[in-house]
Amino acid sequence: MSFFRKRGKKWYYTIELESGGTRKRIERVGGRTKAEAEKARAAALAEYTQTGSIDKGAKITYRELADEWVRDSLSQARPSTQRNYKNILKNHILPVIGKKLIRDIRPRDLQALMNKEAKTASTSLMNNIRAVLSLSFDFAVFCEYLRDTPLRGVKTPKARPLKERRAFTQEEFQQLIDHLKAKRPELLLPVMISYHTGARCGEVLALTWEDVDFEVRTISITKTVLMDDSVQETTKSKSGMRTIAIGQKLIKLLKAAHAQQAKDKMRYGKFYRDSGRICRHEDGTPISRGNAVAVNRYCTKHIGEGLCFHSLRHTHATMLLEAGEDLELVSKRLGHASISTTAKVYSHVLANRQQAERDILDRIFV
Repeated sequence: MSFFRKRGKKWYYTIELESGGTRKRIERVGGRTKAEAEKARAAALAEYTQTGSIDKGAKITYRELADEWVRDSLSQARPSTQRNYKNILKNHILPVIGKKLIRDIRPRDLQALMNKEAKTASTSLMNNIRAVLSLSFDFAVFCEYLRDTPLRGVKTPKARPLKERRAFTQEEFQQLIDHLKAKRPELLLPVMISYHTGARCGEVLALTWEDVDFEVRTISITKTVLMDDSVQETTKSKSGMRTIAIGQKLIKLLKAAHAQQAKDKMRYGKFYRDSGRICRHEDGTPISRGNAVAVNRYCTKHIGEGLCFHSLRHTHATMLLEAGEDLELVSKRLGHASISTTAKVYSHVLANRQQAERDILDRIFV
C-alpha cells in the first residue's frame, strides 16, 4: 500500500500500528511536499519505537487542525452553525493561535485569548469561541494528535454586558413606516409581518404563501433565510417550528400583497421571477437579508440607538405582555425553547406588570 497521499495543498502520511493483536491505521499531515511527509513519517515511527506513542511527534498547526475539523466533523452540523463557527475561527481564533503547533499550545495561551476577547465580545460570542476551541481540541484528542486538550482549566471570563433590548414606541414605529412608504415600500410587508407576529427577520423572509392559512388565520414558521440568503429548511431551534394565530389587520395586508403580486406577474410576463416567497420585489425576486439591513441603518441614524429590525420582535412581545397576555402564549409565539427564556428576556416588562398589580391591590383592599 502507499503510505503517502496528497489532499488539497497538503501531503499526508499513514502509519500502521499494532494494538491488542489488531492493526490500526493512522493518517497525519506530513507537510506541503512529499519529501516533508516522508521525513515526518520517519520521525513519527522513531518516536513510536521509543515512547509507544506518536502524538507528540504530530507537527500540526492549529490552522491545519481547524481545517481538518471543519472538513471531517463540523460538516455534519447545521449550515447556520457551520457558518457561525467558521466566522469565529477566521475572526477570533486563527489570527491568534493559527500558526502555533497544537502540541505547543498551552492553557495560558488559550486563557490569554479568552481574556482579550472578553473585553469586547458578548456573552454569546464568548460561549461560541469556547465551543469552537473545545470541539476542535476534542477532535485532536480523538484523532490522537494530542493526549489531552489544552483547554482544560481555562476559564471563560465575564463578557461585556449586552445592550439593553429596545422596543419601538408607537411614534418611533410610525416614523419607520412613513419612511418605508416613501423610500423603501418593498420593505413594508416584512416589517409589518414581524411587527404582527414577532417572527425573526430570517423567518419572515423565508415565508411562502403555502405557510399562510387565510381561513383559520394562521402563519406557519418552518424555515429561515440565512445571512448568505440561502434557505435553511428548519428554524433556529426545534421550538422555533411553530404555527401562530394572526389578526385581521395582518390578513388584510397579506391579501393585498397577494393580489398585487398577481398584477406584477402579469405586468412583467416572462421576465417575472416567481420565488414563491411572500416578501419579494416587483419582479418576483425575494427580498434579501442585505435589503433588510436598510431598516437597521435608518433606525440607528434617524430614530434611536438600539433599534433595528429585530426590535420589531421585541415590540411585538412587549406589547402583548403589557396588555396582560399569558407569558406561556407569548413564549410559544416567539418560538423560545422554554418559558423561562421569555421571562428572563422580558423581565423588565413583567416587573412593570407586577407593580401595576400592586397598585390595583392597594386600590381594592382597604
